Amino acid sequence: MRDADADLPVNYFEAIADVYDELVSWAPYDLWVVGLARRLRRWGLHAGACILDAACGTGLSTLPWLERGYSVVGADVCGPMLERARARLLDAGYHAHLKQQDLLELDPGRQFDAAIVMHSGLDYILEFDRLQEAFNALRRCVRSGGLLAFDKCLDEPSFYRGDYSESRELSCGSATFHYRWDRSRAMMEQHCTVFRNSGAGPRRTAVTFLLKAVPVEDLIGMVVRAGFTMLEAPKQFTVTDPGMGIFRAF
Repeated sequence: MRDADADLPVNYFEAIADVYDELVSWAPYDLWVVGLARRLRRWGLHAGACILDAACGTGLSTLPWLERGYSVVGADVCGPMLERARARLLDAGYHAHLKQQDLLELDPGRQFDAAIVMHSGLDYILEFDRLQEAFNALRRCVRSGGLLAFDKCLDEPSFYRGDYSESRELSCGSATFHYRWDRSRAMMEQHCTVFRNSGAGPRRTAVTFLLKAVPVEDLIGMVVRAGFTMLEAPKQFTVTDPGMGIFRAF
């Protein structure tokens, strides 16, 4: 077996961009967007509004917003993930501007009616000061009176679980996951190993992802300091309800 991509950085999505959609095939993005759109409409988001889909990845959240008539700009730091997003939108007959930008340095050149960070986009920021920078950057992207919605791992008892492992079949091979939680650092560790079949034998890629949990009161404080007022508090993530908080820019 050939061992590739040894000693990869933590949270290195480039290593799994080609199989990311299969790895998260359990995630009901369309259901999440439908539910969030309904909630945002209650807070004044109008039909056809301009949305920033921050940390958009392969466009799994971008496409459902476009399908519902919104104008969307997507941003993600990972170039290979954005290439997948472009192909997804093209195949579906939609277009959106996609920009390769880090969450901490967002500069889309305009302000939006709403900014959305869906499915752990903020969880991979491991330091509080950098998370504050991300909220500051999101505020610069939202017009006064506009909306911010995001999900976030919360440092609450229900976040922590016993260690476990799982395997999944992929079109190119297989993947294994090992999960563990570190209460002292308020983190979840996800060790992902992908085995891709090839003519020269299986190729192994291993990468570690760290997700940081934050006490909800600290999280709300960061968002308020960035220039938002809370409308609905973030809740703990579940598959059927990612617990997205909603805030208004002032």
